[in-house]
Amino acid sequence: MKLLDAIDELNVHKREGRKSPHKPLLLLYVLARQFRNPDTKLEFEFVEIEEPVKALLKDFSNSKQPRVHYPFWRLREDNKIWEVHPYWKIEKDMNKSKDARVEDLKKYNATGSFSQDVVKEIRNNPDVARQAAGKLLYEYFPKPLRQDILERVGFDYIIWPPGKLSDKKLNRDRKFRKNVLEAYKYRCAMCGFDLHIDSQSIGLEAAHIKWHGEGGPDTLNNGLALCATHHKLLDLGAFTLLEDHRIVLSKWVHSPNSGNNFVEKYQKQKIELPSKAEHYPSLKHIRWHWRAVFKGVIKNGVPI
Repeated sequence: MKLLDAIDELNVHKREGRKSPHKPLLLLYVLARQFRNPDTKLEFEFVEIEEPVKALLKDFSNSKQPRVHYPFWRLREDNKIWEVHPYWKIEKDMNKSKDARVEDLKKYNATGSFSQDVVKEIRNNPDVARQAAGKLLYEYFPKPLRQDILERVGFDYIIWPPGKLSDKKLNRDRKFRKNVLEAYKYRCAMCGFDLHIDSQSIGLEAAHIKWHGEGGPDTLNNGLALCATHHKLLDLGAFTLLEDHRIVLSKWVHSPNSGNNFVEKYQKQKIELPSKAEHYPSLKHIRWHWRAVFKGVIKNGVPI
C-alpha cells in the first residue's frame, strides 16, 4: 500500500532528542479530512491548514514558534504522496534554503492534497486512512495523548495498533508496568492517588519519562507511577522534574478555578520516590524530558 509504505519511510527531522511531530500532525489532520472527502484540497492560508495545524503543534509539541509551512512544503519529497499547487510558481520565488516562504504560499493561494494514487487508494479502501493514522500515532506520540489527538483532528474511531504488534516486535517489557507500580507502592508519585477496587489498582499508570517511541527503555529509572491525569500532563509537558526530583510546572499551566489545586499545589514539591536509590528517575532521562517535551522556560540549561 503506497500510503502505509510512505508513512513507514517518512523523513522526519529529529530535534532535541525527539522526532519532530510537524509532519505527523499535518498528515493526521489531512487524513481525517481526506477520509471524509477523498477529493479534498486544502488551502494553506488560515482556516484550512495554517491555523488548525499550528494549534495542534502548540498543544502536542514543545515548539515555541510552530512553523506549518515547513511540513506543508517539505512533505512533497516523501515518496511523492503529497502535492502542492502551483509549486512551479512558488519555486520561482524560493530562497537558497529551498524552502517555500509563508508569504509565497499565501500569495499564490497554495493548496495541498494527497497524490492521485493515494486518493484512489483511500477511496477504494477507507481503512487505509485509519491504518495510516494508527501508524503515525504509535510511532510519534505516547499512549495518553493519542485519543486526544484523534478527537482534535476529527477521526471518530481508528484501527490501532496497525495490525498485530507483539510486545517482542515493539521491544517492550511486559513487566514494566508491574515493576514500576510496585516500586512506587501503587501510589501516584505526584499526588499519592492509590484507588483500588478490591485488590486491583485503578487509574494508576506506569509512565515513561523518556518516551518509548524515542528509545526510552522499560527500566525502573525511566518510569514513574502516575495517576492517569498526571501521566497525561507529564507527556504534554505541563510539568517536569528537577535533578533533585522536585516538580516544576510550566508557566503556562493555570486553572480558571482558583480552588483547583490538582496541579498548582505541587510546584517545587518533591515526588514520592522508590525505596531503592537505583530506581530513582535517571538524570539522563529527566534531561531528555526538559529538552524534548517540557513546555516551560529553560534557563542555564535548567527548567525554572
